[in-house]
Amino acid sequence: MTRYNLHPAFEKLGRGASNLLGGWLEIPLGVHQKYSRADTAGSVLTGTAIGCFKAVVRTGVGFYEIVTFFLPLPEDYAPILPTLPYFQKTTKRRPYPLE
Repeated sequence: MTRYNLHPAFEKLGRGASNLLGGWLEIPLGVHQKYSRADTAGSVLTGTAIGCFKAVVRTGVGFYEIVTFFLPLPEDYAPILPTLPYFQKTTKRRPYPLE
């Protein structure tokens, strides 16, 4: 009996669930990226509009990945969208001035 490598399929399922449930996080991220002190109202409205569009796209991609988690599409279960900055593994420590 051969063994199947199901880890990429379930990783895709988890990624899809994360995108489906966390798609709304694109809205505050869009506001944060477009915010400027010079034009507060305009930048908040622009950031909200861009964030809403990206949220719909991320939620749709999450639904697609959940429905097709057992198919190796795209090639080798590759992610369709990049990971949100909220979930990226980074260090919070700033370097010292002499480093």
